[in-house]
Amino acid sequence: MLQVETLGYSRSDVRHLLLTHLDRDHAGGIPDFPNAKVHVHRREYDVAVALRTPAPKGRYITAQWQHGPQWAFYAEGGEDWFGFKGVRALGDREPDILMIPLPGHTSGHCGIAVRSGDKWLLHAGDAYFFHGQMQASPKMPLVLGMFQRRADMDRAMRVENQERLRALKANHGDAVTIFNSHDPVDYENCRCGQHQEVPAHARAGCD
Repeated sequence: MLQVETLGYSRSDVRHLLLTHLDRDHAGGIPDFPNAKVHVHRREYDVAVALRTPAPKGRYITAQWQHGPQWAFYAEGGEDWFGFKGVRALGDREPDILMIPLPGHTSGHCGIAVRSGDKWLLHAGDAYFFHGQMQASPKMPLVLGMFQRRADMDRAMRVENQERLRALKANHGDAVTIFNSHDPVDYENCRCGQHQEVPAHARAGCD
């Protein structure tokens, strides 16, 4: 909420929340914007909210959506985006914001792609935890790697999507900047990079 206000907006100005997934550390801000539409993958909703599929105990905090937000759901289909299937998150009104399914960390985990001028920013969420995992020869601190494996709902799928992200960086790194939710190196590279033209509503809308 403080970050939104720092940009000069109020909570009522935020009409859409685009979430990579609904883990407690990503969904905690939902109640701050009770009138906003919450965009998630359908499988993520089915596990975390509808409880149609059992989730690991303590993974989700249902109080974060007890106010009954309006949900918007996404599936696997969509247009081609650098070899990924991207779904226009806000319809044709905002063709430069895409939901990119990247399951593995959770069943309905997604990335959020935002066009920045003639380039793209891809918020990969928790598809990887450490910037070294995007290198041609991946590197990962031992303890962090153990935590990542424990957090995976489908490790094989997460590893597969991580390989796809590495290929995306290797082949299209000049057009797509990839960052994750938790790595301070990724954060500083984006904060200090040449991405000031990203619309404020896009910066505020991604978790």
